[in-house]
Amino acid sequence: MTLRNASLTAVAALTVALAGGAVAQDTSTAPGTTAPVGSSYHTGGSAAPAPTAAEPAAPEAAPAPVAEAPAPTAEAPAAAAPASPEATTTAAMPEPTEAEPAEAPAETPAPAAEQPVEAAVAEAPAAATPAPAETEAPAAAEPEHAAAAEGEHAAAGASHAAPHIEDISFSFEGPFGSFDQFQLQRGLQVYTEVCSACHGLRYVPLRTLGDPGGPGLPEDQVRAYAANLDITDAETGEDRPRVPTDHFPTNLAEGMGPDLSLMAKARAGFHGPYGTGITQFFRGIGGPEYIHAILTGYNGETKEEAGSTFYHNAAFSTGWIKMPQPLTDGQVTYEDGTEASVDQMARDVSAFLMWTAEPKMMDRKQVGMVSVLFLIVLASLLYLTNKKLWWPIKHGRKAH
Repeated sequence: MTLRNASLTAVAALTVALAGGAVAQDTSTAPGTTAPVGSSYHTGGSAAPAPTAAEPAAPEAAPAPVAEAPAPTAEAPAAAAPASPEATTTAAMPEPTEAEPAEAPAETPAPAAEQPVEAAVAEAPAAATPAPAETEAPAAAEPEHAAAAEGEHAAAGASHAAPHIEDISFSFEGPFGSFDQFQLQRGLQVYTEVCSACHGLRYVPLRTLGDPGGPGLPEDQVRAYAANLDITDAETGEDRPRVPTDHFPTNLAEGMGPDLSLMAKARAGFHGPYGTGITQFFRGIGGPEYIHAILTGYNGETKEEAGSTFYHNAAFSTGWIKMPQPLTDGQVTYEDGTEASVDQMARDVSAFLMWTAEPKMMDRKQVGMVSVLFLIVLASLLYLTNKKLWWPIKHGRKAH
């Protein structure tokens, strides 16, 4: 055989192999079948689901277990593998056609085997449907718990509302107001018997207790009051009784409260509106009202925090204060017979602390009133003088 004849024979064999491959591809990719993985006919795409024509085989494959479903697909490449390499070297066409019936039945059980899986998946939600019914009870109970929690928060918010300062009509308010001498004496008694244990009045001289406009104590009572207080003499270093020229004691020990000399001027009970200070113009700064609200704002509630005990106070900015409730009904016995209620004692000591913060209030108001009257008279005289001097210039002199 010459080289030319051998070439023609090879071309003919290749043509026959290609024709057989095309026929095998048409038959192997028929509906309900997939090309073997790794063969020359495999396109890499996923095969479409088998049509209804292949469904009659489902009852026979239904008993097959789910785990055996991948077995036919693994045998399919082994059955179809001899087709592609041998077809290029031999001219026998029956091999591809004989492999076609083996491929089709081998791959058709796959959709049928998937039906039990789908049935099992369908049964799983059906079996799980009673679960939401079981969880309905806790879900229905959640709104009740939420409503109860909201009620508790509302009650707590009502008891811990924003600080409220009650406006009290003190006798010293207004441009014509003055201190009530008896109220200042009662406030001095409350401070001496209750507040002086923790608070001092370092800026208040004892002699001012006898000044006009203040408590107005006689001189002998001022000396007797001062003698009950001790002080360390700066020259001798020994303790001695205080004299009217000394000041009230100062408590600087650990755990003592702040000095109360200027507390009524350092605290403001009224603000605004909107930072304008108009409220203070009509109602005052509200220092005595703030002190009164602090002394009467306890409700008996306590809490432990960082090793310290805090007491709830409705007038304090944070709602909790470290100072225990200082006043109780009947704690002080007034000499004038006034009932010593918590509210009355708070009013008296608030007025007394206002006097310690501004002991010359009456003098200031008196001088202010005289100054205002003088300015009114002076302004009137200046106006009349201006009219007298400018009248001839504005209206001209009459000709004689």
